[in-house]
Amino acid sequence: MNYKLSKYTVFTDVLDETDSEQKRILFASRTGISFLINSDLFKKLQEAEFGKIKADKLTRLIDHEVIILKEEDEFKEIMTLNRCGSKDSKTLSTTIQPSANCQLGCPYCGQVHTKYTMTDKIKNKVVERIKSKLDDGHYNSIEVTWYGGEPLLGYSSILEISSQLKEIAQNKNLQYGGYLITNGLNLKPDIFKELYLNHSVNQFQITIDTTKEHHDNRRMMKEGNATFDIIMNNIKKIVNLPYYKDKTGKAVSIRMNIDKTNFESVTTFIDYLADNELQDKVNIYFSPIINWGQENAEDMFGLTKEQFAEYEIEWYLYAMNKGFTFDYFLPARDYVACMVDMKDAEVYDAFGNILPCYEFSYTPFYDSPEYKIGNLFDDKNSCKYAVREKWFDMLAEKNQPCRSCNLFPVCNGACPKKWIRGEIGCPPFKLNIEDRLVLQYLMNKTNIKELI
Repeated sequence: MNYKLSKYTVFTDVLDETDSEQKRILFASRTGISFLINSDLFKKLQEAEFGKIKADKLTRLIDHEVIILKEEDEFKEIMTLNRCGSKDSKTLSTTIQPSANCQLGCPYCGQVHTKYTMTDKIKNKVVERIKSKLDDGHYNSIEVTWYGGEPLLGYSSILEISSQLKEIAQNKNLQYGGYLITNGLNLKPDIFKELYLNHSVNQFQITIDTTKEHHDNRRMMKEGNATFDIIMNNIKKIVNLPYYKDKTGKAVSIRMNIDKTNFESVTTFIDYLADNELQDKVNIYFSPIINWGQENAEDMFGLTKEQFAEYEIEWYLYAMNKGFTFDYFLPARDYVACMVDMKDAEVYDAFGNILPCYEFSYTPFYDSPEYKIGNLFDDKNSCKYAVREKWFDMLAEKNQPCRSCNLFPVCNGACPKKWIRGEIGCPPFKLNIEDRLVLQYLMNKTNIKELI
C-alpha cells in the first residue's frame, strides 16, 4: 500500500503488563485524537503492514491521519494548514491594557509600571481600530482580553470601551465575550457582578502563588504589604454570590506561578482550597515561571522543564483526589501558536502602542520597533512587523527542532517570543504527554479513587 505511518504520532508503553491482550494508547497529533489499540495493531503500524489491518480500522486510521500517503511532506502540509488557519479564524482576538500601573512588585515580572491610564483619545482610537477590523464582515465573534499592569486600575476604561464594543457587536450580529487577567486585589463582588452581568466578561484569571507564606513573599504590594488574604477573601465572596454557580459555572480560575521556591507547597494550597469548598467553584492550573522581561528569571527561580512536567502530573492527581475536576488533559489540534500568528490579533496598551504580544508592553526588553506594530496615532501602521513576519519562516528553517517533533501540530511552536529570544519554546506537555494520555484514558474509564 502507498501509505506510511505519520511521524506525528505518540504511543504509550503497555498499559497493563499482566493483561493477556496488551494495550497502548495512540495519540494522533495531526488531528488531536487518541485511540486505544492492542499489541497486534501496534505491531502492524510499526512494521507498515497496513494491508493486514481490517478495512474499517484502516479507514479510521486514515481519516484521523495516523496513516498518510507515502509521498506527503508532513511538515510542509502542517505549515500550509497553519498559514491558512491563522488567516481564516472567524473570531477577532483583541487584548486591551487600560492601565500601565500595578499595585504589586513581583520579582519575576518584567514590566515597569507607571501611573498612567488610557486617555479618552486613546480609548476612541482603540474602538475605531477594532471596528474597522469588523467592518469587512470576515468575523462572526470578538473576544477581548483585559490585561495590564493591573487592568482594574483602569476600571472606568473597561466599562466605557466594553460598552461601545458590545454595541458594535450587537449591531453587526456578532458574539461578544471578555476575559479578565487580574491580580484580584480590586476584584470585589460588586465589580465582578458588573463585569460579568453587564459587560460580558465571562472568565476571570487570578494569580495566587500557592500558600499565604509563599504568595505574600512574592506577590506583595510595592510597599511590601501582604495580599493573600485580601485576594482570597474576594474570591470566597464572589463564588458564594447567590447567582455565581448557576449562572457562571466556574468563571474564576486560579493560576499558580510555580518555581523551585514554592513547588513543595502546591499540595498544601490545594488542601486549603478544598477545605474552603472551592472544588466545584473555581478552576485551577499550574504555570512554570518563565523569562518574561528578565533575562534569567527561569535560571533564578524556575524548575527544570523535566521537573515541572513530572510534578504537574502529580499535582493533577492530587487535586482530582481532593475533588477538583479538569476538562481535558490532552493538547488540541490548533492552527496557531498564539495571538502572534493570528491575523488581526493585536494588543493596545495605555500609551496607544499596538503590539503583537501582551508580554511586550511596558517591558524594557521589548521596547524597540521590531516588537511593535505601530501606534494608534501613526497612520502608517499596517501589521507589518518583525515578529509576525519572521515567525513562519523561523519554523520552516531546516535546523528548527519543531521539524522533527511529533507534537508539532498541537503545539505549532508554542511561544514565538521564546524562539525569537533564542530559547527553547517547548511546552511542558512535550515531556509528560504519555502520562497525560494515560491520565485522560483512566479518568474516562474509572473513578479517581481507583486511579490514585
